[in-house]
Amino acid sequence: MGSLASCAVGADDAGDGDPESLRWYVDDAGAYAAVARSCSDDSEGAYRIELVEAPASAQERRTDLVRRLSTGDDLDLVGVDTALVGELAGTDLLADVPAGVAADLKEGRSESSVAAVTVDGTLVAAPWWYEPQVLFHRGSVAERAGLDMTEAVTWDLLSAGAARVGGSVQVAGTPADWVRALVAGAADEPDLGVDELLEALDGTAGSAAASVVRTYAASQIGPGPSDEAASTFAGPGGSFLVGPVSLVASDALAPVLGELRVAPYPLTSSTSETSRPPLSGTALAVTSGAADLDTAFDAVTCLTAAPAQAELVSATGHLPTLAEVLTSAEVADLVISPQVVASALADGAPEPASADYASLARSIDTTWTPVTAVGPETPAESAAEARRLRDGGLS
Repeated sequence: MGSLASCAVGADDAGDGDPESLRWYVDDAGAYAAVARSCSDDSEGAYRIELVEAPASAQERRTDLVRRLSTGDDLDLVGVDTALVGELAGTDLLADVPAGVAADLKEGRSESSVAAVTVDGTLVAAPWWYEPQVLFHRGSVAERAGLDMTEAVTWDLLSAGAARVGGSVQVAGTPADWVRALVAGAADEPDLGVDELLEALDGTAGSAAASVVRTYAASQIGPGPSDEAASTFAGPGGSFLVGPVSLVASDALAPVLGELRVAPYPLTSSTSETSRPPLSGTALAVTSGAADLDTAFDAVTCLTAAPAQAELVSATGHLPTLAEVLTSAEVADLVISPQVVASALADGAPEPASADYASLARSIDTTWTPVTAVGPETPAESAAEARRLRDGGLS
């Protein structure tokens, strides 16, 4: 959890008039050493960025970040999961984004990435990376499973096909990601707020989502959402994987990169017209306790500018929020299946930018696991639990 000493970059100018030290809290911190160094150098001695490793687990990251900020930890910049943005926006833990900076951060960004960090009409963090989930498969497994991957297949067909060939369907991300996408697909409405999601869970869309999970569980093709999804997919018997598009750049998939194929995210049912993959990402925010707010926002501006966005794709495979970078020749070879990715970004289901979404996500994460325990009553139970958590405040 401590600072990565080897990543305290841009310190060559140490001495009289030392640059401002900015502590940047982010998961997979080592991957961002180069971009942190570049921005530190570009500041011409104004600041140096020191990377602080955050937990890999989203839930552990939330708990650790809230604790650090609430107890006055000297963090200046934080990488915030888009699912957490709405919750933090209602606190005094993040600094307000100056109007001029906010206008610049919105310019040229994908609409969905800006919406993900906009709460009650106000930009509360900087869009950094934002991406959809897609369906990965290996070699000829889809053909052997009897699936036509030129179009989105339904979850039930995918489950049956994987079972037919003795393969598996691994699910990356959280139960909340999966259920949100299933519900959005059943409702054929990607942009559902918390109230709409709660209502949908209590209705036919929630029933359709539960039916998909029950069929998946009955097919015995995987455990559902798992942190080991990518590595299991790359191992013996791995056939299909739903997960963020950036997984293509992960070490976990390196052994199967040569046989990796990408298809649209599965449809909730045969009556669903459009694939609604989960959309999520990480935003950059300045803490209210930052030593120098102006300098911290200067660093955020650099970290989200075009050169840093291009370096982001190269280093991590995450999709940039700047349209000019996403469609540039510089990163064209780094984005797998651009057409599939573009459609997924356009049609995907974002996390609601609301403080109440954290309660809903936690309720889904607990009531929809394990997949073998999901029944017809699960959607209503998760909605009731979400309302209970919401009425009880942060937990």
